[in-house]
Amino acid sequence: MELKVGLAPMAGYTDSAFRTLAFEWGADFAFSEMVSAKGFLMNSQKTEELLPQPHERNVAVQIFGSEPSELSEAARILSEKYKWIDLNAGCPVRKVVKKGAGGALLKDLRHFRYIVRELRKSVSGKFSVKTRLGWEKNEVEEIYRILVEEGVDEVFIHTRTVVQGFTGKAEWKALSVLEKRVPTFVSGDVFTPEDAKRALEESGCDGLLVARGAIGRPWIFKQIKDFLRSGRYSEPSREEILRTFERHLELLIKTKGERKAVVEMRKFLAGYTKDLKGARRFREKVMKIEKVQILKEMFYNFIKEV
Repeated sequence: MELKVGLAPMAGYTDSAFRTLAFEWGADFAFSEMVSAKGFLMNSQKTEELLPQPHERNVAVQIFGSEPSELSEAARILSEKYKWIDLNAGCPVRKVVKKGAGGALLKDLRHFRYIVRELRKSVSGKFSVKTRLGWEKNEVEEIYRILVEEGVDEVFIHTRTVVQGFTGKAEWKALSVLEKRVPTFVSGDVFTPEDAKRALEESGCDGLLVARGAIGRPWIFKQIKDFLRSGRYSEPSREEILRTFERHLELLIKTKGERKAVVEMRKFLAGYTKDLKGARRFREKVMKIEKVQILKEMFYNFIKEV
């Protein structure tokens, strides 16, 4: 299998605009933000807005929930329109876990198996699962065995437990014990091309996901591929950063309107200005801006003056 690098699902970040940008910089695949099975079945407008656009390719619809019947019914309907359904079995966010969804599915592995089995029956196309090492201890061998035995097509593993959340270090080596019987991807703490190389070497996986390391830095996908291929990569020029920022803003305006686009861009600014002189002061100023043109001019002036 050819090594693939994808954009991990992140609520509030991996919308259609950012997915498009990631693909333009070399990502092989991406995920929707988490789609509630219950919300989808209730025809929630907010849930509907999270689904991939008709033109998007290689984007998994990631669903979450706790009720097997709701998950399987949502997956069945969604798989009639989308070629790839992914189950979230790793989200550590409290409001998700409290409902028995996301990472909470790993509390009871017998029930987890049942849910995976029901979903596999319901999904007519590709079915994958994004998960973690376990609930509060490393049970990845058992989790992986369940997924393979129940016919999952691909497995994505964030190498922390659910209880850890994003604290401590990701344990890439924890996946080295797995006999990779389906395409298996490592996730967690991939912030640089060097991280990507070590994650692949230590885990023995077929590919990897980039999550927080891609926020405001979509060029990381190209950098990783260049580094894995040749041992070298380059940082983007000021012009490339400016062009990417403007492209991102343009995509957000198209999907969310001008006012919301400006607000949405705020959470990406730390990435776009990382390691640049005066970045913190610039970000503080920009947080008050509400007009697209002013934001563009301020960013242009900041980049040109650095």
